[in-house]
Amino acid sequence: MKDAAGFLKNKRVALVYGGFSSERKVALMAFPAVEAAFKALNLKYFKFDLNEKSRKKVFAFVEKNRIEVVFLMLHGRFGEDGTIQGGLDLMGVPYIGSGTLASALAADKAVSKLVLLQKNIPTPAFEVLSRGETPKMKPPMVIKPVDGGSTIGISIVKRPGALKKALKDAFRYCDRVLAEKFVSGREITVPVFEERALEIIEIIPKTSFYDYKAKYAKGMSEHIIPARLDRKNYKKAQALAVEVHKALGLSSFSRVDIIVGKGGRLEVLEANTLPGLTGTSLLPEAAKLAGLDFKTLIARMLYGAFKKNV
Repeated sequence: MKDAAGFLKNKRVALVYGGFSSERKVALMAFPAVEAAFKALNLKYFKFDLNEKSRKKVFAFVEKNRIEVVFLMLHGRFGEDGTIQGGLDLMGVPYIGSGTLASALAADKAVSKLVLLQKNIPTPAFEVLSRGETPKMKPPMVIKPVDGGSTIGISIVKRPGALKKALKDAFRYCDRVLAEKFVSGREITVPVFEERALEIIEIIPKTSFYDYKAKYAKGMSEHIIPARLDRKNYKKAQALAVEVHKALGLSSFSRVDIIVGKGGRLEVLEANTLPGLTGTSLLPEAAKLAGLDFKTLIARMLYGAFKKNV
């Protein structure tokens, strides 16, 4: 591959960060490390804090500064759901990660699960609920907003009496909610980078499940890499992640979350189009094992944005 850092020399790069979804805090956590990588790469970059007040100015900022590529350090609604991607597509400005349609598909957990089912990719049974509706399935189940991530608004319901509060919490973030069959097992995640699966990470949270605290507080989860799977299931999980990546039309990189249930059965939970880049994030951890330090990972993400438009 062409040297990514050399290719990026003198390119005008925008670092668009923050966002104004419920996951803004998570996006901001990664800012120091990503900016440090930009500086180490000697990039000519321009910063833009995307928030409620600045949201209408982001595209003018890109145009005014003659930006040639955008690094999106955003999560959730308006950042990961194809919204900003569509605007950049109209401007003809490349950006890291997946395109408009793929981002929208992956961000909508209900629609993405329908795509998985159509492709015969195993995923836990589910129902989509609107306000005022309750699920037909019986506990245990997982209640989660249809969009968003970082486990915000997610609850595991093990008894009927806990359902009302779980639905109330989830509907705070979205008008549609997913009720998903709870599958007991080990959670693994498979980062996909440049269209191939990296080493699998097994996640052991020190909380009741891999919630916000377990994800972002140091020491609140243990990551085992490579995951403790037999060789056959290991390869199967990697192949499954790439299959999900392709089925949703994702490009450059993603991270696919999978549950390993009874008998080693693999079921896909979701795909993440802009995986976290914080100090406890999973994609950088797997990339490091593949010989990509953080600086190189960032450079390759930016180079990949140009490569998609060749």
